[in-house]
Amino acid sequence: MKITLRIAFAMLLAMVLSQNTTRAQNISSMPYTASMDTFQTITGTTVDALNVDDMTYNNIPLGFTFNYGGINHNKIAITTNGWIDVDSVGNSLFTGIFNGSNNNVIAPFAGDLRNGGAGSSIQYITIGTAPNRITIVQWLHYQYFGSFTGDLNFQVWLYESSNCIRFVYGNMNLGINPFNTQIGLRGNTNSDYSVLADTSCNWALAQPAVGLGTMFPVSTMCSMPPGFAFHWGTCANSQGVTFSYINGKVYNDINNNGVYDGADSGLANHILNIMPGNYYVSSNAVGDYAFFFIDSNLTYTITPASQQYWTISSATSLSVSPLTQSCVGNNFGFHMMPNIHDVGINCPNWTMQPGGGGLLPISYHNYGNAPESDTITLVMDSLLSYVSCVVPPTVINGQSLKWAYNNLAPGATAGFLVHLGCSSTAVLGNYTNSLLTIEPLATDLDTSNNTVALHQLLSASFDPNEKFVSPSGNIPSGTLLNYNIHFQNTGNAAATTVILRDTLDADVDPMSLVLTGSSHPVKFAMTGNGIINFYFYGINLPDSGSNMAGSNGWVSYSIRTKNNLSAGTLINNRAGIYFDNNTVVLTNTTQNMIAIETSSPLISQNGTVYTIHPNPAHEQIQISFSSTNGQKVDVSILSVDGKLMLQEKQIASGKSIDVSQLPNGVYFCHLTSGQEVKTIKIIKE
Repeated sequence: MKITLRIAFAMLLAMVLSQNTTRAQNISSMPYTASMDTFQTITGTTVDALNVDDMTYNNIPLGFTFNYGGINHNKIAITTNGWIDVDSVGNSLFTGIFNGSNNNVIAPFAGDLRNGGAGSSIQYITIGTAPNRITIVQWLHYQYFGSFTGDLNFQVWLYESSNCIRFVYGNMNLGINPFNTQIGLRGNTNSDYSVLADTSCNWALAQPAVGLGTMFPVSTMCSMPPGFAFHWGTCANSQGVTFSYINGKVYNDINNNGVYDGADSGLANHILNIMPGNYYVSSNAVGDYAFFFIDSNLTYTITPASQQYWTISSATSLSVSPLTQSCVGNNFGFHMMPNIHDVGINCPNWTMQPGGGGLLPISYHNYGNAPESDTITLVMDSLLSYVSCVVPPTVINGQSLKWAYNNLAPGATAGFLVHLGCSSTAVLGNYTNSLLTIEPLATDLDTSNNTVALHQLLSASFDPNEKFVSPSGNIPSGTLLNYNIHFQNTGNAAATTVILRDTLDADVDPMSLVLTGSSHPVKFAMTGNGIINFYFYGINLPDSGSNMAGSNGWVSYSIRTKNNLSAGTLINNRAGIYFDNNTVVLTNTTQNMIAIETSSPLISQNGTVYTIHPNPAHEQIQISFSSTNGQKVDVSILSVDGKLMLQEKQIASGKSIDVSQLPNGVYFCHLTSGQEVKTIKIIKE
């Protein structure tokens, strides 16, 4: 019996070893084929940045186990040089990629490549469901380094379960000759490989070569057709996953007929929501939008955001089933209401330096349907003085500056940067208070955005790459937040491209976002579940050493918090700033908190009842609280942006406080007794 067991165990061990040996040589023995396929771009996670070269992006998750050369892997490393390493960490070799000790290489188009600038990217995505998932890595609009020529578009597909590998090629504009390029696979030893060669200038006849260092004959005379593909293994389950784009146009339906026709024009930067998945996309400069889907079996519902002063003339939403319906031409028309006059102005509270000064990035927007012309007025704090502006004021009268603006088109945004000086007598930690106004006021439908009360911190230093929010601090649910991202080139050379990426907080409504201004022409895009991207291509932003004022830039947008948020909910936000191919610069994190939204009496833990009346108030408020032991409280009244407007210490119950000098609006009254703070919302009329 023992002999039988030993023989059985020996036979089992031999079978395992035999299988492992066979799998270890799997790369060279994998079936290889070439075919015509379809190259279709994906929209996934972007790993690179503009103009980068010789970079490796490590620990990219596959989302499943992939067996390569007999070893299981669940992560890869992606290089800008057209290949991946089926390991957690790779390197950035750009020549002799299959030589030396560089194992576990999958190379769809390996050479000395670089990110080609605007529109160029490396992206990856995992699609499908277990056990038939596929990870796709895509190089889009890449170039050869050195000559900076070519337009290279290719993908590698890795298949779950079958462990098949597929290379798919799009339009391959190779530029000039010659190039050192390798295509193929290398396993975990230098004897297990499948490197392609072609001697007939016909990619369809390419076959595995004898030598590991064989170069593929890439040239302008031997280019592959779009959709050409190489396969290692049997990629049978590729037919089970279909992905593509749903696209359409958001347009100004001038004749209000609900149909996009020749008289209509596209509406830029319009947000659309896609379900299931709660995804968001935005229209481009000519109104076109596209949503990348990865499962053709689902039915997708597209809903455009409503737009102030516009009515929708088409369907309010559209449902698309890709297997049975067309994915193109899913258009949404909007028609503007007549006789709308509404302009607005925006300016964040950038820091002021005593003895130095600071900058005011002023943006203004025409929300109406007719061209507007009037005046912008800045009344400066007594500590501030005018220094310069790219657009000089038309009138300077003491602390008052005026600019005339003319024929601001409907939907248009304009702006300018004002350089102010600050008195050396200003006290650090205090604030300057200035007032910014845009007219007309008499005919404006919404004057709430015609005035900005500026409260700028006096500080000896500041972060040049910073994010601002107004109002700040405690806010009611449903508040419209105005964000501003300030960036400055503090390097030693001009920045060709600047990109800002901003992931929205889950408690704001992406459909309410409006781009309200920027320092330079900007391309806007919303993706994913609420990621906004601002692309400043060709900005050529000077460095601060050569042009201090010119080295600054900014972008502003407004967005509303969701309704019915619980008191204490935090709204956090920060942005990442990318200057050319440098590492990301992260801004500070702004924070708002949803405050108590009641003017009803409040009861403390010890049973004290606090009331404020009258509420709303005109001249005075009276603060009362039930107390039998001579209790007194400290009173602080704050604006909705967190600015302290009025304060009194140790007042007794029944004391009246004069609020006649407060501007009309909503305020929060903090009542402090010992360690306890109670907040009551009050309204000044």
